[in-house]
Amino acid sequence: MTDQDRSGQLLAADSFRVRGIDACAAVRGWGLHVDRFARTAADCLGHTAERAWLANSLPGFLAQARADIAAFGDGFPRFELWRQSDGTLQLLLALRPLPQLSDHLAVRSAPGFALTDPHRKGPNIERLMALNRDLGAEALLLDAHGNILEGATTSILWWDGDTLCRIADEARVSSVTERLLIDSARCSGHPVASRRLPLTQFTHFEAWAVNALHGIRPISQVDGEPLPDPDAALLTAFREALDTTWEPLHPE
Repeated sequence: MTDQDRSGQLLAADSFRVRGIDACAAVRGWGLHVDRFARTAADCLGHTAERAWLANSLPGFLAQARADIAAFGDGFPRFELWRQSDGTLQLLLALRPLPQLSDHLAVRSAPGFALTDPHRKGPNIERLMALNRDLGAEALLLDAHGNILEGATTSILWWDGDTLCRIADEARVSSVTERLLIDSARCSGHPVASRRLPLTQFTHFEAWAVNALHGIRPISQVDGEPLPDPDAALLTAFREALDTTWEPLHPE
């Protein structure tokens, strides 16, 4: 299941941060990550026989992955579904060390960069990593009208007064961290809205780039232009709320 040949086509993937808490490995929103991977993997398989294989294979894979991830400790593991060169399917777990973390982020727009299956995490990973390297920053993906879609590895949230806003577009990867923060906003009484955000208006708002690895990172600039400084009290409150979602990974 680990350290195997990864030649072929990556169909679906899901990654998340693992953190040791009280001598136990934990993941923010573990159940949501498992559900997203299972749903994404099933959606990319068209044949009834392949879906049956996945349904039969996934429970055992996830149980073993849970144990392996807990034993590995702090890290950034990834579930993967591959189609090998001979057409067979394979579920793999990549056990990866924890990358360097950061608490803020600069982004650079990437107009005209189109994704394959933009709602599915996996097929575009290598291209997005290369794009970030080329830009020297987190790429900000746009639709054909210049509206923001998402970051290469992040979802974008922003504040319009007291309202927490998210991107109103289905052509992007669903974000576990975004969902956790939207739930926190609602629980704390903040209005939540789904809106389109033109790149030309981005510098008017306090904005956050969020993902499972770094949590919340305020966006400091886009294309070299500064964004408003974050509200320190608000940022602290939501980071603390996000920290309540760590789930211990006791082996099943």
